Amino acid sequence: MRPALPLIIPTPDYAHASERRTLKVQRRLLLAIAAVSLISVRFRPTATMWFIVLAPFLTFYVLSAGWLWGLYILFVSHLLLAAVTLVPSLQGFGPVLTKYWTTTKTVWLTIDDGPDPGTTPQVLALLKKYRARATFFLIGAKAARYPELTRMILEAGHTIGNHTQTHPRFSFWRFGPRALVREIDGFEATISSIGLAVPIWFRAPAGFKNPFLHPILAARGLQLVGWTARAFDTQSDNSSQIVERIKRSIVSGAIILFHEGHQPTVCLPALEQLLQELTAENFTLILPQPREMLPRRRSEQRKFSD
Repeated sequence: MRPALPLIIPTPDYAHASERRTLKVQRRLLLAIAAVSLISVRFRPTATMWFIVLAPFLTFYVLSAGWLWGLYILFVSHLLLAAVTLVPSLQGFGPVLTKYWTTTKTVWLTIDDGPDPGTTPQVLALLKKYRARATFFLIGAKAARYPELTRMILEAGHTIGNHTQTHPRFSFWRFGPRALVREIDGFEATISSIGLAVPIWFRAPAGFKNPFLHPILAARGLQLVGWTARAFDTQSDNSSQIVERIKRSIVSGAIILFHEGHQPTVCLPALEQLLQELTAENFTLILPQPREMLPRRRSEQRKFSD
């Protein structure tokens, strides 16, 4: 797989050819930002995005003046692009919800990759047993295949989120605007065809993102949700280890990332153990309201360690 922007350090001899290859992508990004900014005031390009967009132009100008140190501008912009793309919690392209504000001992459980007939009913039963609420980030193709499970989630008092139509986990990070729109709108079309309201939450496959994603989400009123605590539960066969990893990052206002459907014999016992231990520690698993996602002053925040 090729990265969205090739990590190329040009020399003066072929700086013009390198700039042409890079500027083509940068122009697409500029057009996307400009178009969405006209449509929706909810998105404003970040300083990081402007730096990445303008870096090739600055590099070309500095090299034209005979200053080779201008190459560092392009190099740094590529490093920054790669880091913000591949590190889910970094917010260089726009806001990523990694926690919510609360004055109570609560956490937000999010469950990805459903619905699945082998796990969803059992997950719902466990949540009911421990009086917990969760948001299920669903894959559109699976929701279309199992619409009754999607309705069952909502009827049980939980919410759903957009996890794309096909879950292209290995290629989503390099998608252009058209492919991103196809995945996001495809999910919304699927949910609408089932007769349900489209959600306001979105989570990217594997948490990867690129500069095109936030303008598209903003135009649709979607908020990108990350996480506070995860355990790489799709890669572990040890239920207790999964729970232990998650609990290391648990504080009030934490967002827990969990998966279903991959290894039922592992994920279901892990979920029950997690719910049991959080309940014993007096945590309540709730569905936070959008207003609770707004940033607050440090003096207003409380963390519970008991």
